[in-house]
Amino acid sequence: MAFVTLLSATALSALLYLLGLTVWRLFLHPLAGVPGPKIAALTAWINPWEVHINDPAFFDTFYSNSKLDKDGWFYRAFGDNGAAVGTPSWQQHKARRGAMAKFFSSTNVAKLEPKVQARVRTMLGRVQEHQRHGRVIDISNAYRCYSTDVISDYAAPETRDFLSTPDFSASFNQGLLKNAQMVVDRKGFPRGKGEPTVLDAIYQSSLLGPEEKTVSRILAETQAILGAGTETTGNTLSVFTYHVLSQPDVLAKLKAELQDAADKAGIRTSDDLMDCKTLERLPYLQACIKEALRLATGVSSRLPRVNRLNPTTYKTPAGQSYTFPSGTVISMSILDLHYNAKIFPRPDAFDPSRWLGADAERSREMERAYAPFGRGSRQCVGLELAKEEITLMTGNLFSHFSLELFETTNRDVSIAHDYFAPFAPKDSKGVRVIAR
Repeated sequence: MAFVTLLSATALSALLYLLGLTVWRLFLHPLAGVPGPKIAALTAWINPWEVHINDPAFFDTFYSNSKLDKDGWFYRAFGDNGAAVGTPSWQQHKARRGAMAKFFSSTNVAKLEPKVQARVRTMLGRVQEHQRHGRVIDISNAYRCYSTDVISDYAAPETRDFLSTPDFSASFNQGLLKNAQMVVDRKGFPRGKGEPTVLDAIYQSSLLGPEEKTVSRILAETQAILGAGTETTGNTLSVFTYHVLSQPDVLAKLKAELQDAADKAGIRTSDDLMDCKTLERLPYLQACIKEALRLATGVSSRLPRVNRLNPTTYKTPAGQSYTFPSGTVISMSILDLHYNAKIFPRPDAFDPSRWLGADAERSREMERAYAPFGRGSRQCVGLELAKEEITLMTGNLFSHFSLELFETTNRDVSIAHDYFAPFAPKDSKGVRVIAR
């Protein structure tokens, strides 16, 4: 009988707690007046302490604040591993990013263009090999091999060489594991190459104390850089390839522009490559790249931030004003920007022409809503390298080869899963092509 009484009391206490929590979250919480689904306000399944804003005009206003923390609850997905990408504190992130920033600057990336060109040349050789034997090219995986080789050549003491694997089927998880084992084995972090790497930049930085230069911390940073540098660039190249090849008019315009540029540059053989400066001046190629970056959207998840120093005020397009207390988690999404139908009509369509010939006001509106690498102090540190990789690969690959899609549809480049980065359906075989 005593047990039954205790059980009843426990159940009553739980019921009263849930009732009180419901009243608090729906009516008394500082965010109770924010519109949205009540299930979101009630449960941690969605997140009752976070406000999500879908308003392109507010994106720059919010993320330009360099003193925003990342939400530790959300970024716990990255683990407490010490990489800059998952660092909640803006002060700590500033130091960690600062140690690498100069290494990823546009000036430094330009100096290392020959390294990227070498990987492009390897890729063209592999495509030519498949062309000779009439084999289908798993180009999605080939692109990921390319981006892994570039970022490991750039960021780690030992370079991966996944492009040379016979079927482009190298396991990237194993590649990262091998890199992890390599770093642990090299506790003094010596150079594996004749030139400095990101590891050297971190280890030698005066911005970081000794506690920031431990084996586990630098290992975490290396894993984060390799992971981010592989998937986002590889996916963007896959999106570019599918959409260009699936639209004959787009392909024809791109090929014509590239052929003209190649003729002017004196490109005659497969060993001759156009450099980044040449390709950056080609308006149609750059418009195609911008559309690929817009549709691919490197980060598909929301980007929650916390202003712990001041309240945040947001005014809706309709004129309603909200003031959120300091400490409120506020998020926005790059997907919301890139797929905004008012700014990008037919947002799911790959339409390079939208970037060409638009009037000044329209161009400004699109640029404000275009943020493939994020914005502010937390934007992708490797954006200059990514742009160089994408430009050199697309310009030279489509200049040298005529490609056709093989058993590939829009589904293979669609966003089916949000694992922070976007992923296609699990049963997709990726983008596959035949070189003619």
